[in-house]
Amino acid sequence: MSRPWPHPKTGVFWFRKRIPKDLLALVGKREEKASLGTKEVGEAKRRHAAHAILVDQRWENLRAGVRRLNMLEINAIAGEFYENLVPEFQAGGFSPVSNVISAAMIDGFVKDPSPGNRTQFLRFHGKEIDAHLARKGLVVDPDTRGSLEYAIAKAILQAVEQSMKYLDGDYSPDPMAGRFPKIQDKPKTVVLPLEEWFAAYAKASELAPSTQKRWLPALATLATYIGHDDLARVTPDNVADWVDDLARGGRRAKTIRDVYLASAKALFGWLKGTRKVAANPCEGLRVKVVEGPVLRDRSFTDAEASIILAAALSPQKGRLSLEHSAARRWVPWLCAYSGARVGEITQLRRKDIRHENGVPILHITPEAGTVKTKRFRYVPIHPHLIEMGFLDYVSTRPGPLFYDPARGRGGSDANPISKKVGERLAAWVRKLGITDVGVDPNHGWRHAFKTRGRRGGMRDSVLDAIQGHVPQTEGGKYGEFPADVMANEMKLFPRYADRPTVHEAVAA
Repeated sequence: MSRPWPHPKTGVFWFRKRIPKDLLALVGKREEKASLGTKEVGEAKRRHAAHAILVDQRWENLRAGVRRLNMLEINAIAGEFYENLVPEFQAGGFSPVSNVISAAMIDGFVKDPSPGNRTQFLRFHGKEIDAHLARKGLVVDPDTRGSLEYAIAKAILQAVEQSMKYLDGDYSPDPMAGRFPKIQDKPKTVVLPLEEWFAAYAKASELAPSTQKRWLPALATLATYIGHDDLARVTPDNVADWVDDLARGGRRAKTIRDVYLASAKALFGWLKGTRKVAANPCEGLRVKVVEGPVLRDRSFTDAEASIILAAALSPQKGRLSLEHSAARRWVPWLCAYSGARVGEITQLRRKDIRHENGVPILHITPEAGTVKTKRFRYVPIHPHLIEMGFLDYVSTRPGPLFYDPARGRGGSDANPISKKVGERLAAWVRKLGITDVGVDPNHGWRHAFKTRGRRGGMRDSVLDAIQGHVPQTEGGKYGEFPADVMANEMKLFPRYADRPTVHEAVAA
């Protein structure tokens, strides 16, 4: 996924691309870098693409290891030396005396390729040959090297003899120039560039910005590992080796399964479904995740819930904005009485708090931000929240309830301000002493709501509807639970104490 990189000081574009891991030892550096010699974007892209082909060809040659070239390939490389020298000589870039001496030395080697003459030839041209082969990524065997040196010597001699004609003003074409064969390189065309097709997949699938932010960097590690970003060329072995490399690099099995492999499976599954690739290279690949021992329920205990809710009612310490203070005051209570995800609460706006059939409700909607199911739902507001003045607080807000867009530091679709509010609340809950990693500082309310609702006798089907869970049966998907039905059921939900006990206050 490399692209022209503008130098921050000069503005000149550069080619930069990480060296694949399997070639690091051979190349001896971590990054391929070269100036593209232009500040113009369009020209930089053209030169970048051309240089990328050369780099990919060199890397393929390096992967091939030591090679034995045939005569066609040997003479084609010799022709490259000839073609490089002739334009230079035509422009007068040579010394006649030096060329005469060079011609005599090379002619001696061509007529008698003895060790002594070979040594003399390589003294002048050996480094040049080494550099040319290195640029092509070619490592040749000894027999090929000898034949190649001889062919190159003849090519250089031919170019030097041509330079003598230029001294006499004869620039007619060399009748022997056509003797060098041309091998047409067949560079692999990038059919499905990762970044371009991931963007197409994300758009077609309406992938959440936060998911895009997490998945694209994960997929980029696959491109880095295999040395190219053409999705059409990815093989099952590529993916399997990549997954193994991630594990060796210390990434957790769960992260590999749920982020790295999941993103690849989804992308290639879509490409297969749209007939862009014939098969999904991730198909059949599994990552075994060994679950650790479960030492506690994922719900808050009654004591943990009391500590958080009591702290929410207590005066807040520190210099907090009005919205931050309100988030501490109301978000834990709203999560406790709704079982909603914290992000669904922190993104609420004034217009999302309304009456439906005479019932005060929270309108959880994708219009306000991320909703996992991408579907709206109504959540009846528990009477206790109304008694504590929640609706009065709502009436004071012109827009979002728990953040001020004008005062927020940036925020984006992938990382909205409302998400940051939830993250700050999670950190605050941990500081209250809820440090057990077995319970999430925000998501624990979602589990606790189910537990407490069942304790009060609420039906699971209504609890599912309030929390946006999929109905447990196919029949349960038919029809809806009206707001008034859910509100009547909500009356069964046991109230939380709105006054901290001495023990809870000390803990808070």
